Amino acid sequence: MTTETNKTEPSTVFRKLFDSGFHNDFSTMAETIADDCEWVLMPDMNKVYKGKKEVVQLCTQGKLASDKTPEILFDKATSEWGAFEYINRGVITKEAVEFSKTTGWQFPVDPSTLIGKSYAVGVSFIYQINAEGKIAHLREYLDMAGLMKQFKPETK
Repeated sequence: MTTETNKTEPSTVFRKLFDSGFHNDFSTMAETIADDCEWVLMPDMNKVYKGKKEVVQLCTQGKLASDKTPEILFDKATSEWGAFEYINRGVITKEAVEFSKTTGWQFPVDPSTLIGKSYAVGVSFIYQINAEGKIAHLREYLDMAGLMKQFKPETK
């Protein structure tokens, strides 16, 4: 006799943020963020979002700028720290270009010239969880170098 066990990993606080945002459940998403949360865009720390209101606004705008299902690669957390990684694949839209303007990301070309182009980019998050189980500090790493390599101008 064979016994099959369905073992699933427990959901992390970041996965709750990610899944609720994906389903446009922004109130549940907000519940995962500490009031004094700090979300830092890496690697050059060009933008820091401070406080629940700013972080929720960032997450909401990011979700609304893109309506695709990312490929989750890694999702692990302890009671104090977590890491989440995914590959974001899609086509650059006008909304994505407008969202990029709010982040301070530096593009080597005018991002509006990239509309309609396909891309794949790795995104990683390292985060700290407070005593209430909410995200208190987070660093977001977007593989901008890998992304920009996809859009190099053609050489003649």
